[in-house]
Amino acid sequence: MKIFEISNVTNYSGGAAQMIFLSEGLEKKNDFDITVVCQPDSEISKRVKTKKIELDMNSQIIASVRLAKIISKEKPGIVHCHHTKAHNIVLMASFLTKIPNIIMTRRVSFPIPKSPIYLYKYKTKKNRKLIAVSEKIKLNILDIGVEPSRVQVIHSGTDCNAFNPEISGEKIRQEFNIPKNAVVVCKISGYSHWKGFTYFLDACKKITESIDNVYFLLVGKDTDGDEISREVSKRSLERNVKMAGFRNDIPQIIAASNISVNVSVDGEGISGAIRESMAMEKPVIATDVGGNSEVVKNKENGILVEPKNSQSIADAVIYLIKNPSEAGKMGKKGRELIINNFSVDNMILKHEKLYSELA
Repeated sequence: MKIFEISNVTNYSGGAAQMIFLSEGLEKKNDFDITVVCQPDSEISKRVKTKKIELDMNSQIIASVRLAKIISKEKPGIVHCHHTKAHNIVLMASFLTKIPNIIMTRRVSFPIPKSPIYLYKYKTKKNRKLIAVSEKIKLNILDIGVEPSRVQVIHSGTDCNAFNPEISGEKIRQEFNIPKNAVVVCKISGYSHWKGFTYFLDACKKITESIDNVYFLLVGKDTDGDEISREVSKRSLERNVKMAGFRNDIPQIIAASNISVNVSVDGEGISGAIRESMAMEKPVIATDVGGNSEVVKNKENGILVEPKNSQSIADAVIYLIKNPSEAGKMGKKGRELIINNFSVDNMILKHEKLYSELA
């Protein structure tokens, strides 16, 4: 079966990682002929090991015409769109050439606007299946009137070999001059207001007022920029907050940490950083937004807190610091859950079954 996996993103994001996992995993199976369609010089293009076609998607109309010609020649049985602009381009291309099966994955839990364009994008019969990466996202899709039979939840997968508790974080602590006996709390996400950085930094200030020898590691795109630097300085947290920026050594970052947090105020599918931290047996703290509660079971494998509540975040961090035995138990239960329910292998198997059903 010939399949196109298509994305328009240029940076390396959680969605890009999932697309690469899926493409390379299916490529190993005899029944699938996978081609990745991606932006030239994108991180996907640089990293993916399957066949690829580079397509400039900056102009959606031009890209749709070019894609239609490619599809007419290659005749894929399924075109799977992993990001919204790619979905736009594929839908436009479908008016120029036949595409038997279009699949679209939605990864964020923001409500879907009920404008005519969005309603068409999601409700058109050209979409054979809409994949939601969390139950919350599925509810958002159903809320605009899409038939339940056309929506399926497939959780994103975590590479439990790459993210395992045996990895050392010693070099990370050395790099950022963090003492071996210090507590490290990491927050891994690109810098964006909906990711809750303001509330997290307010919580950091509260934590430092009651806990000594604690450091906060901010990791992700633009977490070393001027805007966040000003926010750190405003709270006099220069000594405690380490702004790491974008990194490729996330397993080592998590290994160097004692606690991992996700404090988004909205929009999360299920936080990839939280899943990866759980796979490494780290206790996690997450706001109860989007699909986070589908993976974080409060007081079992982590702690759920209210969004936009810096005191709740601070209280949860302090609780885990003061109760290391309980934190350790949460970490072990977290890895068990990820292996059983949120692994890359599980994600690939569910896509394999779906693709086979549509063929």
